[in-house]
Amino acid sequence: MKRAYICSRVSCDDSKCIDSTVAYAKFIYDKCKMIPVMSQLYSLIFNDLNDKFQKEIGMSIRLGNILNSDEVWVFGETLTDTMQDELTKSKGLNRDIHFIDDYQCREILKRYGGKEIEEENS
Repeated sequence: MKRAYICSRVSCDDSKCIDSTVAYAKFIYDKCKMIPVMSQLYSLIFNDLNDKFQKEIGMSIRLGNILNSDEVWVFGETLTDTMQDELTKSKGLNRDIHFIDDYQCREILKRYGGKEIEEENS
């Protein structure tokens, strides 16, 4: 089974981001028949917003997860700096990249139980 790296926002309220990431993972598994790979859960462990060293650890984890994935799925039209960095690395590794727009994200969240992330929290 192929593996899909989930690229989505984490620079918001952790519970909303984790809930939305879990919904995206369910979509990847249910509809795309792929194993979801999620680095967002590490935001609960590492303080990558305020600690440069912990941010580097987080990026190393994300890069390792991208390396171990066949495709990258980008959820949402608003890209954080971290998401842009993940995309740059994914392109450099020649990963297939799929973009899911905001409308599709809302539909996925409705179906799989995630919470929509408001724009002001990006």
